[in-house]
Amino acid sequence: MAKPSMTGTRTRLAVSADELIYGIESSPPVAPPPATLPPVASAGPGAAAAPEPAAQLVSRVVFTNQLKPDVYRELRQYEYWAHMELHEILHEAIVAYLADKPEAKQELPPKVAAKLLQKLVRKAD
Repeated sequence: MAKPSMTGTRTRLAVSADELIYGIESSPPVAPPPATLPPVASAGPGAAAAPEPAAQLVSRVVFTNQLKPDVYRELRQYEYWAHMELHEILHEAIVAYLADKPEAKQELPPKVAAKLLQKLVRKAD
């Protein structure tokens, strides 16, 4: 499965486009427990309904962001030398950053939580 790179000594894996985008997982993705879902309280007749109980959560949320070139370069250097995937580095860094932020634990207003929940639920095929 692994094949050597022609331009360097670092081993490259032959992976599909989905694996490149979403990462390679050694086991099937496990949805976080329901307690980690944003709470969606009913705010009246116009409030969005919670997803069906059979709804399956996505294993990862794909999003984009922007970094200054020097920070991006250092991030990619660390990724290479630490032999880690970018999503692993960002996950560890963001979890550590949010650990002491009380705002991160504060529930969202119902309309905002419902909109976020739509991004976390896997769409039917």
